[in-house]
Amino acid sequence: MQFGSVPIPTPSGLAPGDPWLKKWAVASRAPFLAASVLPALAATAAAWRREGALRTDLAVLPVIGVALIHLGANLANDYFDHRSGADEANKVPTPFSGGSRVIQEGVLSAGSILVASVSLLLAGCAIGIYLWLASPGHGLLAIGLAGVALGWFYTSPPLRLAHRGWGELAVGLGFGVLPAMGVEWVHRGTISPEVSWVGLPSGLLVAAILVINEFPDISADASAGKRTLVVRLGPARAVRLYEALVLGAYASVGAGVLLGWMPKVAAVVALVAPLSWKAIMVLRRHHSEVRALLPAMAATIAQEGIFVVLLAGAYVADLGLRAA
Repeated sequence: MQFGSVPIPTPSGLAPGDPWLKKWAVASRAPFLAASVLPALAATAAAWRREGALRTDLAVLPVIGVALIHLGANLANDYFDHRSGADEANKVPTPFSGGSRVIQEGVLSAGSILVASVSLLLAGCAIGIYLWLASPGHGLLAIGLAGVALGWFYTSPPLRLAHRGWGELAVGLGFGVLPAMGVEWVHRGTISPEVSWVGLPSGLLVAAILVINEFPDISADASAGKRTLVVRLGPARAVRLYEALVLGAYASVGAGVLLGWMPKVAAVVALVAPLSWKAIMVLRRHHSEVRALLPAMAATIAQEGIFVVLLAGAYVADLGLRAA
């Protein structure tokens, strides 16, 4: 990945004649599904290592449910950021921040975005209800309700978590910690650090994605009353927050290995460290320059994806070593 100044493309990248599937993929920000799906897959690998075998249906359905809720939350975020004026106030949208822009560009109506959001969330809830009825106790119900609530109320009244400085925590929990806990409950009917701990580094890195994506939106968010942590802290201290989240992800894996909750081979995530360091250095130097910051924003997304894939692979590799 090359770091340096790059041009900012058209915000949505859509043309009037584009097929409806492409429009909805852009509106729902489908490429960002890795932020929630990969932690769920990593937790599945951890549960597989813990149990030695998994039911196929119970391995697939939680991942689909997490994906549907993530897409629904993305659309809800677009709708309520439109209602609050945050996206309209944003004059420097990027491929990673400022919303999908489909409402602002007239590609899709705000009403259709809301309907699609509710539909996807209900579909995700339907899968969750099925899994809850198939699992012991009510732990999965509590986890699922918490995840849906965090996704919906991220920008929705009356909670509007992102406006109150709780959005970063909500994203870290909803797209990292809770999916891992839910997946473990589906497979084991309980929660343990040997499996669910995998959600912590995932959640920290997803929160880092949100934080760096908030830098270009500082002025627009502040004008709309959306007081994210980056708005509240200011750019200089928000850089330190980003660094703490990234370093915390590596530290949590180190702690997991030392405590015996993660396989020793999980240390392979250290291979991502050079990418993390480059992103940190770019953010330190160019946190107020949108064009120069874009490569670091892309690197932060890649960082989370590669990190969690390596972590999931470590669990599978360890399972193979045990069986050998």
